Amino acid sequence: MIKLRFPPLKSDQKFFILNIVVGLCAGVVAIFFHQSIHKLMHWFGTDLGFTPKSFLLGGTSLFIGGYITTRIVPECGGSGIPRTKILIAVHHSIIKTREWLVKIGVTILSLASGVPLGSEGPTIAISAGIGSSLGRKFNFKQKELKSLVYAGCSAGIAAAFNTPIAAVIFTMEEMIGVSNNKSMGPILISSLVASVTAAALIGQNSIFTPVHYSFNATWDQLAFYVGLGVFAGLAGPLFMSNILGIKKLIKKYFKHHRLTVIMTSFVLVGILSQIVKEVPGNGLSVINQLLQGKVDSLTILVALLVFKFLASAFCYGAGISGGILMPVLFLGAALGGIFGSLSSYTLGIEQVEIGAYCLVGMGAFFASVIRTPFTSIVLVFEMTRDYRIILPLMLANLVAYFLSEKIMKGNLYEKMALFEGYELPHHEEEEYLIHSLVETVYVPVESYEEEHMSYAHFIYTDQTLAYALNKLKKLGMNKELKVVNRMNSKEVIGVINLQNIFDYVSKD
Repeated sequence: MIKLRFPPLKSDQKFFILNIVVGLCAGVVAIFFHQSIHKLMHWFGTDLGFTPKSFLLGGTSLFIGGYITTRIVPECGGSGIPRTKILIAVHHSIIKTREWLVKIGVTILSLASGVPLGSEGPTIAISAGIGSSLGRKFNFKQKELKSLVYAGCSAGIAAAFNTPIAAVIFTMEEMIGVSNNKSMGPILISSLVASVTAAALIGQNSIFTPVHYSFNATWDQLAFYVGLGVFAGLAGPLFMSNILGIKKLIKKYFKHHRLTVIMTSFVLVGILSQIVKEVPGNGLSVINQLLQGKVDSLTILVALLVFKFLASAFCYGAGISGGILMPVLFLGAALGGIFGSLSSYTLGIEQVEIGAYCLVGMGAFFASVIRTPFTSIVLVFEMTRDYRIILPLMLANLVAYFLSEKIMKGNLYEKMALFEGYELPHHEEEEYLIHSLVETVYVPVESYEEEHMSYAHFIYTDQTLAYALNKLKKLGMNKELKVVNRMNSKEVIGVINLQNIFDYVSKD
């Protein structure tokens, strides 16, 4: 009998395979969420206006999920993205397997109740957790482990929206924050695999209805698109303030009764659904109708925007296991639909593309709340694959982004992490260290070394402060590096230590 013997896989080969596995798992998780939540909501009757059956079954489902997240595994509450950022920054990308496994169950139980949150945030958190567990299983170092977690984040959003390019940009823009060429490869691979897997399983190319517009913007219409960006820029900080206000209220008065708040949010959704039946759920079906330009009544659309705004903020602030990305896109689409209708009435144009306004509104409100302007532009573009929408999209997005940032610094995830007592590293600070050189900071000291020093003990003037900080971490934070002439490493021209870097950053 012939026995086949295969050589053992090298570390980089294992890493490549694990990136593919992470992408596959993310695709499966995204579709599993989509199908299971949809079927349970239909069975419970929580997909439209609530009935007594909806209150009973949906309330029971949410109660079980809420009990787990408030009494047994509290780290599984919320969307999971703020916690994932915390675990990457503070806990060296270690996400416990138990945590993301429980997250799958409580997310299904919670969202099946009809609360107006999405599964996209939990999908990102769970996919990141899968990457972390696989990395630790195969004993990868911290650097590779972090890359697998980033790959999981990217795969999660790629699978959830079937937008692999936007997923890569979201991970680079929101999760990593700085350009990292070594992280780009794994992120690209996982995003592509996740997107292909999700598309193969769901049997369609996108969760959103494909749209194509014959866009011919006049100056009058462009003014309305800019106005849409202004309103999105104002509404985004208001939405964030409501969420944070609810969390502060809970912490002050309901610290030990969080389950009561969760069930109260469910009752609120049920009551609002008696007025506008589309309030429950993530609003995907309504978004698709709006993208096709189907606006039944401007009054109903305004009511739906207001009710969804309040219900989504309340449910997310209550800590229910669900994401905010789809509700944000819904609110943006509704806002865009209102502006599109107003432009038609004001300008007297019968053939205004309402769906185009909805798309632009989705991108603008996303940029206003999540503060990833490039992601929002690419996300909408990948949904349409039409360059003709780019001009109004970029105008509205940039206006919304800069206005919202002026009103309230930092995005929703950073605010949520800060509320939990974690001040995450700011991307601007990282960029600052990367673009600042040692020559601007070091303390001049002239000396000459007779023997060659170890590379770990010196640094050149043209190297960055980020690199100097990394070397100091390895050498010891109370140590100092000798700054040498690149043409002659024996010639010491100065020293640099952690305090020098801190003083320089604080000064500016």
